[in-house]
Amino acid sequence: MLKGNEARLLSDIRELSRIGATADGGVSRQALTAADIEARRWYQARIAEAGLDYALDGAGNQSAILFSDPPSEKRILAGSHLDSVPNGGRYDGSLGVLVALEALRTLKENDIAPPVTLEAVNFTDEESAIMGLMGSKAVAGQLIETDFERSRVDGAELTRRFDAIGISRESMLGAARDDVLAWVELHIEQGTRLESAGIDIGVVNAIVGIRSVHVTFRGEAAHAGAKPMDRRRDALWGAATFVLRAREHVMRHYSPGVCNVGIINAQPGAFNIVPAEVYCALEYRHGSDDEMDMMRADLYRLLDECAAKHGLSVTYEKTPAVIPAAMSESVMRAIERGADTLGLSHKRMLSFAGHDTQNMAKIAPAAMYFVPSVAGVSHNPNEFTCDADCVNGANLMLHVLLELVKECA
Repeated sequence: MLKGNEARLLSDIRELSRIGATADGGVSRQALTAADIEARRWYQARIAEAGLDYALDGAGNQSAILFSDPPSEKRILAGSHLDSVPNGGRYDGSLGVLVALEALRTLKENDIAPPVTLEAVNFTDEESAIMGLMGSKAVAGQLIETDFERSRVDGAELTRRFDAIGISRESMLGAARDDVLAWVELHIEQGTRLESAGIDIGVVNAIVGIRSVHVTFRGEAAHAGAKPMDRRRDALWGAATFVLRAREHVMRHYSPGVCNVGIINAQPGAFNIVPAEVYCALEYRHGSDDEMDMMRADLYRLLDECAAKHGLSVTYEKTPAVIPAAMSESVMRAIERGADTLGLSHKRMLSFAGHDTQNMAKIAPAAMYFVPSVAGVSHNPNEFTCDADCVNGANLMLHVLLELVKECA
């Protein structure tokens, strides 16, 4: 049975983790900073060593290419990203790029000429140092001029970072592709579902949608000692009641959907004044728009009930939503067939984090799969995936690509 070079893959993981290494074992490679550019050069060198072709597109996305003979008009892509969050882990994104590269190296070394051209892709700025999922957004034709105005760095810094790798705003806007037959991405789970169940592979069937709401409870400021508690219109009481009721309701009725209140600001904000106004940032996630519509109706009803219970008014303002991304049945089945070939256990599951795959799903059949994360730790120096799971993920990528080329040839 064809498998990749285990020692080479694990060496790549260790070597790459030294670029942008932090004192506590993590990595900091924010997009198009010096560390990220060093990692990108390292990746280009590995491509050259493997005798694969190299390409850089207008969005700064890097590709290792194994051409078919003759080169096909359309291509199958696989990969992820090499950039990281500040002081993140060594596996998030990077493992997905490295296993795709290892698959192409293995095919080339075994003189297996695919009937369809294959690419192993490193997407630019998945982790939102500049803007979220930037490289894949450009490839999917979703990037527009006004996106640059919302960049997390100012205009001069944005230009400097683009210049560092030879791209521009104009080239970014021209990076859309129409030659993608299929896309597949490996990622660490960043959760505990696989580890807890003792399952090797999570086949992602949808990347959840995300909806966010600005909520404001309004009551009445009062002296914290003199105002009787049974006569207070405490805005924080309303917010606190909502947080607890929302938690119970979503767990009971919408599992595996989730909700979160990650910001609470109370005004006037003094220890001896009853809060007159409380702002909350509410977010909720699920894998389908229908479920999210029902969650919205229930959460808004709970907001109204909690406000009324404490004599408050409440307003809520939604923000632009992230639409759920359903995965391709054909690509999911290719992942499952590959896992069966390798004797790897698998189950389908939602991804509750965003990934480049959600953009690629807009232009081609796409899916992704997870390997376990120890204790579910991610975006953290303690992020860890066992060597055996990394190797399983790499061998599975090889067999998924072999399954996909059979279908697409």
